[in-house]
Amino acid sequence: MKKVIENIDKEQLSEMGFWNDENVAFIKQANENGKIMWSIYAADGEKIAMTDNREFAFIVAKQNDLNPQSVH
Repeated sequence: MKKVIENIDKEQLSEMGFWNDENVAFIKQANENGKIMWSIYAADGEKIAMTDNREFAFIVAKQNDLNPQSVH
């Protein structure tokens, strides 16, 4: 399966790789068609989901047994 990494710069990718933990989910703000959205990424950089509510992004990660971390 191809991993999707979009709108993540090299520094953020490096930070994500540092964790090296399958149970980590990274929450990152994104702009989709002029609307603020929150993307949820697996530790390997695969985009899992997207929502328009930051708190809900953390809830989704936790409900999937992932430890959410904010990426700026």
